Amino acid sequence: MLNQRIEAARPIAIKIHEVEKSLNLTMVQMGELMSSIASARLAPGTRFSLTAGMDASEKLIDAAAQTARSYREVVEAHAHLAEDREDAGLRTVSWGDGLECPPASAELSPQEVGYPRVVNAA
Repeated sequence: MLNQRIEAARPIAIKIHEVEKSLNLTMVQMGELMSSIASARLAPGTRFSLTAGMDASEKLIDAAAQTARSYREVVEAHAHLAEDREDAGLRTVSWGDGLECPPASAELSPQEVGYPRVVNAA
């Protein structure tokens, strides 16, 4: 019975992580695209107008904001799935950076943020 629950839940766990990763990659690619547009304007000899690509950049900024909101929603959905996992009596599985599934609240406390710190040389 437990094995059947684990096998039923496994594709969900795999897909939620794939969706989170794809949204992060989308945000990275959007940033690279916007950077490429600005770089093209600055490239010597291109003779682009000062406003070339601005309409597209504004649309990309809106799309990036929507993607960030989507990412937050997916992380919150992930937290709900983690609650359901616990209710089903399934064990916790950690993927990636050593943290368990995100908390129901997508915001981290100052202690959880992991601010950069000075590391002494060995």
